[in-house]
Amino acid sequence: MEHSRSNKSEIHYHIRWSNSLLDWKPFPKKEEAIELAGRIRKPNESYMIVERDSECEKCKAFKSEGKTSE
Repeated sequence: MEHSRSNKSEIHYHIRWSNSLLDWKPFPKKEEAIELAGRIRKPNESYMIVERDSECEKCKAFKSEGKTSE
């Protein structure tokens, strides 16, 4: 179980828009992602909040492209 505890601090959330390949920066708290998505959502647009850990493919892609989440 030590492994799961070490990954716990790396849990983060992304907004996944239903009709777009657009992905947003990682959010440390699910509530932050929900709040922003609710504010910027267009009429009839849907999204879901996805939980990721240190193995997040989207964050790895950002890092490999030289982008940061800060």
